[in-house]
Amino acid sequence: MPSLVSGEEPDHDNDGENDDDKEGDSNQEDDSEKPPHSSIPLTVTISKADGPTLEFTCTAYPDEVIIDSLSVTQKTGDDEKDLIAYEGPEFNDLDENLQKAFHKYLELRGISPMTTNFLHEYMINKDSREYLLWLMKLKEFFKQ
Repeated sequence: MPSLVSGEEPDHDNDGENDDDKEGDSNQEDDSEKPPHSSIPLTVTISKADGPTLEFTCTAYPDEVIIDSLSVTQKTGDDEKDLIAYEGPEFNDLDENLQKAFHKYLELRGISPMTTNFLHEYMINKDSREYLLWLMKLKEFFKQ
């Protein structure tokens, strides 16, 4: 059974099969058969008083945060945000050093592998907690 956090399969014995016999095309099969890693969509908003707001749209994987897009917004008088006219290039089209700097910027603000691991563990355990609450509510219903 794959890990809920990483999606990786545990290593099992191959029932005596020789690993050398499988080297040829099994690597391709292994890559296509691996389940995708679990991920959490994440929006990080960083603002300064009445100034513009920086909004990162990210995907949080265990041990990694991927920035999907970046936008700058400006508050209007009605407490609403408006996108600034030029949204900028695609994040992946930015210079590699600038991409690394934005990742470091987020890390300095607490968006780190430790945070994403916590989020993943929390989301995995959340379903169990909600199920237990539901069972307790059912129990109370039938007691009455």
